Amino acid sequence: MDLYPIFSRIIAFFSAIIFSLSGVRVGPVLPPENVQPDSAQVTVTFSNDTAGSAAGSVSLTAQADGAYTLYWGDADGEKLTSCAADREVTYTEFATVNVQDGKGETTLHDFLAIPVGAQSILVYGGDTLAGTAALSEEKLPDDAYTYSFGALSDVHFNRYNKSGTGDDACITFPAALDFFKDYDVSMVAMAGDLSKNGEADSYEKFNRIASQYDFPVFTCKGNHDCRREYTLENWQKYINPGVYGDEKREGVLAVADNGLDFVFRGEESHGDVFIFFSQIAGRYLLPTSRIVTDAQLDWLEEQLETYKNERVYLFFHTFLNAPTGNPLMGEGNLLTKSLSFYPLFFAPRSKDEVRFRALMETYKNVTFFNGHSHWAYYLQSVNPNLNITDYDGSTATMVHISSVTSPRISNDMTLLWTSAAMQRSEGYLVTVYPDHYVLTACDFLQGEMLAYATYIVTK
Repeated sequence: MDLYPIFSRIIAFFSAIIFSLSGVRVGPVLPPENVQPDSAQVTVTFSNDTAGSAAGSVSLTAQADGAYTLYWGDADGEKLTSCAADREVTYTEFATVNVQDGKGETTLHDFLAIPVGAQSILVYGGDTLAGTAALSEEKLPDDAYTYSFGALSDVHFNRYNKSGTGDDACITFPAALDFFKDYDVSMVAMAGDLSKNGEADSYEKFNRIASQYDFPVFTCKGNHDCRREYTLENWQKYINPGVYGDEKREGVLAVADNGLDFVFRGEESHGDVFIFFSQIAGRYLLPTSRIVTDAQLDWLEEQLETYKNERVYLFFHTFLNAPTGNPLMGEGNLLTKSLSFYPLFFAPRSKDEVRFRALMETYKNVTFFNGHSHWAYYLQSVNPNLNITDYDGSTATMVHISSVTSPRISNDMTLLWTSAAMQRSEGYLVTVYPDHYVLTACDFLQGEMLAYATYIVTK
């Protein structure tokens, strides 16, 4: 019996107790009762002049106390929607303001974006429109983007069957790709965990579905792809077509000697650099743990140095703990008051973790996409760093991708998380502009743009 997973979780649990959670979060506030139209006054204070950036704060005065939700409004004063092909997608709320004694205020996320088409802020008390605030012309986002791509993680063929069809991923993965097809993406990039145990059948399913689309789907390996049934032969046979053989597709550069890691810079990326960097083991937490080799890190450093003046998107499965403060409250993870957290983080102070972290601190032109924890995007209410951060400019921009098949949800009352398979399916639609890009979080099953997890990055 392999005791490593059990032992590592015991270590992680007691680490959580030692780290502890600073600050206190209050419970949910109910929507106000007896709200009248135009009974709330909203004031928005933006913290910068960047078009499309919603960073700042919102103040609200209202006649009735309770939780008010904020939506983006279109030119007709309706809740914002997005249309592509024959698909109409709604935007969720982007913030909530709790009003007590007639007043309330909330801080908007530093990376929060104003979506294309938004003209105003709508304040709702329950189902009643209680107030509006117009956006200035200078804050409206640019709609002339260069290209777009999809970002996914943790599809996990053969792992989940809440649908009763045998494999939930056979529903969620094509649903996500259909969504991206309607939005005319040029490629899809993934952060690994295609399988349950590295089995060939998972990779064959992945290949069969992905090959039906006109855009390429590239990925790295995750920890589940390092399990007992994995073979390099199966990976190269089914995954990343046109990357590993003698006849390579245009844009494939610098394939590593390990037959896994590679750079893509092709027509689909419009000159931007995508690096897919695979972990080769699923061992975590112990100081002796290694999930990448020295040779891999040598290769990665060479690529990052080569493209240090370019826009680089790095896809690697496992996130890093926060560099300061509570390490569990970094990008990719969280810690509830009941000590619910994801225990398998990159082993702190292990040789490969130290070097990988140093690269992320050196090459700040990089955006590092990762998955692994599956935390649903809404849980940034527990940890503002969960989905995106650059730790005040001290590192590369780090982006957490939730699971396309089984986002995880939790609360302050439960020790363990709950799978939201067949309830949520999450990823990002990334629209790229000359001097910035926008990450729009999507729920592919519900057909929603998650406005509270839509971000602008000026890079």
